[in-house]
Formats: sequence, C-alpha cells, structure tokens
Amino acid sequence: MLGRTHTRTTFITAVALLAALSAAACKNGSVVSESGASSTPAAPSSSQPTATPTAETTPAAALARPAATASPEGPRKLPSNLPATLTTAKPPVTPEPDPFPPRPTPSVVMKDGKIVQQWQAPADAANVTNPAKSNPDAAKLGRELYMQKCADCHGKTGEGNGYMSNNLKRDGKPLPPTNLTSKVVQANTDGELFWKITNGRSPMPAHRARFDDEQRWLIVAFLRTLKK
Repeated sequence: MLGRTHTRTTFITAVALLAALSAAACKNGSVVSESGASSTPAAPSSSQPTATPTAETTPAAALARPAATASPEGPRKLPSNLPATLTTAKPPVTPEPDPFPPRPTPSVVMKDGKIVQQWQAPADAANVTNPAKSNPDAAKLGRELYMQKCADCHGKTGEGNGYMSNNLKRDGKPLPPTNLTSKVVQANTDGELFWKITNGRSPMPAHRARFDDEQRWLIVAFLRTLKK
C-alpha cells in the first residue's frame, strides 16, 4: 500500500514539474514547432553586409539633380576651325575730301536756246515731274542714298573725283565720271536725270536694280543741291 502511494506522488510531482517548465517557456516567448525546432527568427549576423539603397535613375530624379559646377579651368573654348565673321559698325557718312581734284566740267554747247546734252534722254522723259518735290526731307534722304552707291565714282560733292574715278573705262579707254555740278548736267530736267539714273550707261550701271522708284527720285532731289 505504501509503495503505490509513493509512486503516485512521484508521478504527480513530475507532471507538476513539466507544467512549470512549459509555463516558463511560454513566458520567455519561445515557440516550439511540431518538429521540435524553435521558430523564433534568428538575429541578423553582424558579419553580413547590410544592403544600401541605390540612387534613383528615373528621369525625374535626373532632372532634380543640381547642375554641374563650372570647371576650374574656366569656360570651354570653341574649336578654332569653326567659321566666324567679325563685322564692325558702319561709320556715319562724313564730308571727307575726295582723293582727286574736281573733274573738268563739260563744254557748254547751245542749240535752239538749250544746252546740248552729250547723253540725251528720250523726249518723253523730259516732262516727268519729280513726286519727291513735296517732301521737305527729299534732298537729305537722297544724299544718304547717293553716298551708298554714287559717291565712290562721282565723289562726295559730285565733282567726278571719287576714289574709284580713276579706274573707270569705256571700250578699254579711261573715262572719268561726269562732274554733276556742271551746267550741262544741271540743265537736265528732273525726269531726264531720273531716266539716266534708272537706265545707266557704261561704265555707270543701271540703278533700277539698286534703288526703287522713290529712292531714285530722292537722289534727283539731292543732285539739285549740287548746282553751282
């Protein structure tokens, strides 16, 4: 009887001990799987390298990046073989002296009370009226045009002594420009002067390709200021 009692007491004590151990294990947070292995996640090893986030490579990120700093060597130089054209501002027209003395004026020959022209314009050109006469600035504007294309030969003062006057030829023979201040030239009507400027005669070019009608009439107005 005493032996059975001792055995039962021992069994109860063992069960109580197992229950106490199980309770202690639950309190520590460990979980035992059905296979008997612990499912508690292992702490990461300090020997394993941690992953570092990579930089953004999206277009938005690229746009947000700050601009590159300037090179310490200064701005980059363009290749020397690139074409480049340097121009300077054209100086204003100045009344500088012409390089040659005034050309002789043509001889005056009268016929029927009129000066004979060595270069005669058509009869219908004589009666054409200058529409620029009503413009008070006609002569001033005409002078600017004259200085662009006419002064090189006829000279700044119209005396036929421009810097190109020694190089003009007709049929291989030297032919200096006409002195526009002469009585022969000034005897032309405005219409006749306009016709001659428009059509030209070698070595003088036809200025219809250089000036429009209004501009040629303005030049005629300026030529009238050269009369002496």
